[in-house]
Amino acid sequence: MRRAGTLGLICALVLAGLTGCSPVTEGAVGVRLDADGQLVGVFDWCRGKGSADITLYLGDGDGGVTEKVIELDRDPGHRARTAEEVVLLNPATGWQTKLAPPTLDDDKVYDLRSWNSGGGPVEDFPFRISELRGRSGSAVILTKRWEGEENGGYVATFHTLEGFARYADTVCDD
Repeated sequence: MRRAGTLGLICALVLAGLTGCSPVTEGAVGVRLDADGQLVGVFDWCRGKGSADITLYLGDGDGGVTEKVIELDRDPGHRARTAEEVVLLNPATGWQTKLAPPTLDDDKVYDLRSWNSGGGPVEDFPFRISELRGRSGSAVILTKRWEGEENGGYVATFHTLEGFARYADTVCDD
């Protein structure tokens, strides 16, 4: 029995090493501005998932982050929804604000991240709020995906609500 447990542990460690030890992406995130010009996080989680916390980070310009700007936790007793939108500086009932500045800077780089209670993340990306200004019509939800190898970059796409749901389906493998 001990040999089987050791073999199982070795297999798990090898598998973790081959997969890079990163958690499986369990949802998509986009950003948009509401009618008042406030930043809104748009989330679409894979089946059976949902966010437990949301954090907006200040980006470092190279795809990394430096510090937390906004931190929100879901209120105990409020169930996560598969798809939801959260005004980050003024969240609706169901969210507790742990950290938030009075305003956000249009030209700073931000990165919106969220995790479910099991630690599964959404697919995130760096953006500037200025990228969203002046957008009208139905295609206002910004997403970005990394394309290319080492010398690649993030490619921006603006989606309608329906288009964002289709995009989220490409992120989820269920």
